[in-house]
Amino acid sequence: MNDDYLFERSGEPDAEVAQLEALLGRYRSPATMPAFRRVVVMRPRPRWPLAIAAALILFAVIGALRIYTPPNRWRATSASGGAIVPHFLLRAGDVVRTGAQGSVRLESTAVGMLDISPNTTVKLIESRRNRHRLALAAGTIHARTTSMPGVFVIDTPHARAIDLGCEYTLTVSPDGAGELHVISGWVDLSRGFEQSLVPQGASALMTADDELTVPVFDDASPRFRAAVRDFANGHDLATIVSMARPRDAFTLLNLFRLTTPDESVILFDRLNQLVPAPASISREAVRYWRPDVTERWWRPILRATGLNSIKKKKV
Repeated sequence: MNDDYLFERSGEPDAEVAQLEALLGRYRSPATMPAFRRVVVMRPRPRWPLAIAAALILFAVIGALRIYTPPNRWRATSASGGAIVPHFLLRAGDVVRTGAQGSVRLESTAVGMLDISPNTTVKLIESRRNRHRLALAAGTIHARTTSMPGVFVIDTPHARAIDLGCEYTLTVSPDGAGELHVISGWVDLSRGFEQSLVPQGASALMTADDELTVPVFDDASPRFRAAVRDFANGHDLATIVSMARPRDAFTLLNLFRLTTPDESVILFDRLNQLVPAPASISREAVRYWRPDVTERWWRPILRATGLNSIKKKKV
């Protein structure tokens, strides 16, 4: 057993292997193989050409098995600095654990690539055509996907990260708190009915007490970022509105869900300075905010902040 990484096989039988055995079983002969007796003496021929041919065929089959991965399956391809690991196809219920010096790369032709950092535990929950779901118990992963939005999902103890066509890192601490950082595209970070849409170049936190922070850009000032991330507890709106840049209009738009009626009006005034509100959205309309009240503000704010529109999830 390698101390740097460990694959824990689920006790459930492999459905694809069972299906293949069932299909080939019909060609098995029920009759007992007869005993043959040599009745003709022939001059022995050299057997080494047959041995070489058999070896070449065996190597070709093994190579094909190592290279080929069914489209909807995940395969461990390398570990701990690029070393090739034994051919290992994951199935539902399998767990990958890495040690202090270990790392593992998983690949799926249907989804993309998943790098598992040291001291990380990941479990494969399901892998099928329109749904690939894994659970990150603790540690850090780096995902790069090519699949349609909504296909690749990572569950954590306090939130769910739904890929919307992107590249991102996700870290979970032993107490279940964590941080999502999006490198490209978008990620839908959600918990129940609470949602945080995190764009490229931004991050959001999952707290141990089941709070999701609104997304904040990584290049925002440290004071602004700290005030946004602690808003549920500190409500330091004065710092947020005074330090917000035009690019931070996206963060302010997401902050409405956490503000009191009086704070919503203050937030509206600053956001309206950064990106003027559509005529249909009035100052008093946001006092008792609902998601539909500011829905028309999304498009101009995305344009102003240079963000691409969110891709729709695959149905």
